[in-house]
Amino acid sequence: MRRCPAGRLVLSALMVGAAGVLLCVAGFFVDSRAAMAAWLTAALAFAGLPLGALTILMVHGLTGGRWGEAMRPPLRAMAATMPLALLLLLPVLVRLDLVFPWAGDTALLPAKVQAKLAYLNAPFFLARFAACAAVWLGLAWLVLGWTAPPGRSSGRGHAVGLILHGIAVSVFSIDWMLSLEPGFVSTVYAMTEASAQTVGAGALALVVLVAGRQVEIRPGSDGVSPGEDVANMLFGFLLTWAYLAFMQWLVVWAGDLPDEIHWYLLRMRGGWQYLMLAAILTGFAIPFAGFLSRRLKRTHAGLLWLGILVGAGHFLETAWRIRPPLGGVGLLSGWHDLAAFAGAGGLWTALFLFFLDAPERLALRRGRLAHG
Repeated sequence: MRRCPAGRLVLSALMVGAAGVLLCVAGFFVDSRAAMAAWLTAALAFAGLPLGALTILMVHGLTGGRWGEAMRPPLRAMAATMPLALLLLLPVLVRLDLVFPWAGDTALLPAKVQAKLAYLNAPFFLARFAACAAVWLGLAWLVLGWTAPPGRSSGRGHAVGLILHGIAVSVFSIDWMLSLEPGFVSTVYAMTEASAQTVGAGALALVVLVAGRQVEIRPGSDGVSPGEDVANMLFGFLLTWAYLAFMQWLVVWAGDLPDEIHWYLLRMRGGWQYLMLAAILTGFAIPFAGFLSRRLKRTHAGLLWLGILVGAGHFLETAWRIRPPLGGVGLLSGWHDLAAFAGAGGLWTALFLFFLDAPERLALRRGRLAHG
């Protein structure tokens, strides 16, 4: 009986995902560029959740702490969706030229970008993606084993895993996000994306724990509740992301860098400025004030709304970073984005709920991996 409600949620998510995918397929024949741009944005947004979950799980494996023990179940369920998250990116590989300027007519590219074609070319791009996928699938398999009760692993495994994960996230961010505008250069972008992934995963974990009443909100002997611990960690993730994003903006504007300034100008006009303001308000400004209130963090409703706001802001900010260079969104083209988020989001949510409802499904070779 316990799994019936979750089973209905899984079925509902699958139905939404299937409908969204069908609309995306139809949309591809109507406007292939708009459909692919929308799908890329949605796929990257949901791929960030298992990547962020892996980061948090491995950080907790090194540091320990009550906050990680509370967040472990939803984070493990997110990490288990890694294969699907990678599969969602495969349609883009079929028509790279629809979204990446360097995959089309290279003669039209500026000389500055043409100098990068030794790196930005389809065969090398596919090889790098295959390497990143192999790293993440291997890490997800190992981390799920290390964190399975009574999972136990040495700090060395988590340390090496974080190094490999950091390299893979850097390559992935450059290839799938920065190369949408190959003239833009940022040495902190990969770190900003990695921190954004932890914000998204942490926010979803908080929502799941509070909605399911799986985290205690009454203060313990130390005067801090487990729910407050989780909220404080999410606040830390949020501040890290905000600091990196602000420093990137500050360096670009203070340095008066033309190509880099254009990256921001594109996202501050044509309606995208409203998406930026919504992301700042829901993803940072309002939650920032909420995280400072201990009384708010000691109520289920307060924690739930903090998680929802941060999560919504994360998705808005991800769309704000990725979508603008792929073309404008109007009344006639916006349905592509709605269909893409319904399709990718529905399928991912269904798999996430499937694993979340029965953690024993994630006991992959537990006996062997727990002592690996």
